[in-house]
Amino acid sequence: MGGKSAVLMVLGFSVIFLIIGYNFGNLSNRAVDNSAYYFEQSVAHQIAISGANMALNELFKDSTWSAGYSNLSLNQGKLNVTIKDSVLTKIISSTGTYSGVDKTVSIILQPSSYAKFAWYVGNMSSKEFITGDTVWGPFHTQSLLNIGGDPVFMGKVTTLKGTSPNEDGLKKAGYNPKFYGGYEAGVDIPLPVNYHFTEEKAAAIDGVGKGGSSYFEDTDLWLTFNANGTVTYRTGSGNDSSTYSAPVTESLTSFAPNGVIYVKKGDVYMSGKVKGKATVVSGESSGSGNGNVYLVDNLTYTSDPMTYDAVENKYIPNNSCTDMLGILATNNVRIADNNENVHSKDINIDASIFCAQGGVEMENSTIPPSGTVYLRGGMIAAKEELLAKTSSGVITNGYKKHVVFDQRFMLALPPTFPNTGKFEIVSWLE
Repeated sequence: MGGKSAVLMVLGFSVIFLIIGYNFGNLSNRAVDNSAYYFEQSVAHQIAISGANMALNELFKDSTWSAGYSNLSLNQGKLNVTIKDSVLTKIISSTGTYSGVDKTVSIILQPSSYAKFAWYVGNMSSKEFITGDTVWGPFHTQSLLNIGGDPVFMGKVTTLKGTSPNEDGLKKAGYNPKFYGGYEAGVDIPLPVNYHFTEEKAAAIDGVGKGGSSYFEDTDLWLTFNANGTVTYRTGSGNDSSTYSAPVTESLTSFAPNGVIYVKKGDVYMSGKVKGKATVVSGESSGSGNGNVYLVDNLTYTSDPMTYDAVENKYIPNNSCTDMLGILATNNVRIADNNENVHSKDINIDASIFCAQGGVEMENSTIPPSGTVYLRGGMIAAKEELLAKTSSGVITNGYKKHVVFDQRFMLALPPTFPNTGKFEIVSWLE
């Protein structure tokens, strides 16, 4: 019996070891297969990413590029890239193929707009940010950032040439600006010289062809937005509305079917409650005498675009607000010298403002200290114009600035708002 038991024991162990060896062999084979499959997926993925970056490079060099790539040999695989244009975006689809495995990367781009700034200034000249000025959102200047007190910047601040005074000078002067979102010098973001609103003009003229009436020439326009989605407008000349034509009221959508209101060689006087989306343009000036927009009273949306979260100590977008306004001027946007603005102290503006050759300023530099300009949106200007005169850091004339960037402008814009001519990535899906 002992011999038989030994034989059976040997046979049993042999079977066990054969099974274990077989399983180890299967594990090894599967590991090799998995490794090979992972390698094939990785190579296909890298080909797709390479194609996406190649396409992005071509688009950043030439925004009209649409050729893509067809069966391009790359890294022993194949690359196919297509470019799809929609009204407001470009979609890149890059597919890498390796050893029968396909991987796709999809990228959505949109035109990079100047509306992504809370405050952008080409040239600050001698104008200063002073105590009481607050900017929530991205800030940039193509010149020196002049400091004349203790302004507060809650978002990232970038400049091309630094600050004036410099760091040592700020300490000596006793100035203490707050850069809570960070500060970086040497950043170059140029603004086009002599920007022309050709796209906006074409949109307004096209709107007239669709039954609208929002294109005007050689006249001033008195424009009031109404909270029920209508606008009231009159034509004439100067700041006395009583001399203008009889008022006409109609819905914003019928008045400006494309959302663009354009005045050629005239000024615009505006106020009211905006319901809907619109861009107002004062363009093609023959000098500083026109091509301006005058804010004669508050100009706000029917609901708040940004709300303050006291717990988080920050402003957050109100996504239920669908109103948007762009204000474009060849020259300046002016806070009108009238009872509404001067005697009411503050003025409230909901809009993204773009001044091609000038900036935002008070109409009359001799007005008394008049409170604060509350802007929810942004301001992009060739120049920093005069909003306040100071003496020893104290305002003697004009307004302080309180700017809250409308974060909705990162992804959505007022109709035909100026863009940089470049694209930026808003979505990357692998």
